[in-house]
Amino acid sequence: MMFKNSFRLLSANFDKVWKLLVYQLLSWAIVLALLAPFYNTILSCARASFEAHELGKIFTSGTFYGLNVGYSLSSVCAAVIDFIKAIYAFSIGMGIYLLIVLFIVRPILSNVGKYVVCEMTYGYMASGSKHGFTSTLLRTLKNSLPFACLKTLYVLPFDALIILSTFGLTYFNSDAYSYAMPFLIVLVPAIFLAFKETFVAGWAPAMIVFDYNVVKGYPKGMKACLRRGLRVYSTAFIIYLLAFVLSMVIGLYSLIIILPIIFPLFDIFEMVMFFSSQGMRFYVDADTILAPQKLEEVDKIEDAKYLL
Repeated sequence: MMFKNSFRLLSANFDKVWKLLVYQLLSWAIVLALLAPFYNTILSCARASFEAHELGKIFTSGTFYGLNVGYSLSSVCAAVIDFIKAIYAFSIGMGIYLLIVLFIVRPILSNVGKYVVCEMTYGYMASGSKHGFTSTLLRTLKNSLPFACLKTLYVLPFDALIILSTFGLTYFNSDAYSYAMPFLIVLVPAIFLAFKETFVAGWAPAMIVFDYNVVKGYPKGMKACLRRGLRVYSTAFIIYLLAFVLSMVIGLYSLIIILPIIFPLFDIFEMVMFFSSQGMRFYVDADTILAPQKLEEVDKIEDAKYLL
């Protein structure tokens, strides 16, 4: 039901897809501006790695499908490694700066956007109302920024595990493994990404629904996730699995469509999970209010004002 209700809410709030997409593009513009002093070096290293491993042949429709996936993944991973080596060979300081911008600054900006979408979704689920992205961003910045910073640091070990597991898939070489590779490249990242999502899914919703600070919100969110831990994990796994399968079958260019939908979908899914775990009623569309089975906590009298 969480999967179904998340898609229903996404359909009723599809404007959030475009608003978050514009925000993400602006975030990338900030990242590119921060990297501007080293633009020529980064571009030359990236171009050399791209051409050395003939990645142009990979980024075409359908080339990640079937047995080609092993060669494609190996080429991409090798190109990334060569790019990092070239950057650090040119300047260690620039290499460290690049990693900070890409793995610290960029995720912080992304997580601020996540918090804003969760806040907007809360307004719709609780009272059927819609709020502007910019006004919500400015209003919640005192909460979203600490959340974004701590979450970025917290998930670094998860991200490292996901990256290492993906690179690890390229170190095996046999005929039998080449047949298993198309399945592994879908299953392994989906397993670890769903595991990561399970550990952070309730964090932002707990802060928003109960007006907790970033420290107090995490255990409250984890408690909500653990109530339905298997369902949370399985739903996240299915969403990631569908995204990977579609990108492989249709081609990597399909990510242009898939990614803008996946990001707000997960934000909405987290709110649905939290409301359902708390036994709180919520709108799924303008005419329908769901009343999940109540567990340890039920709606409080003061929460009734949000329900029309």
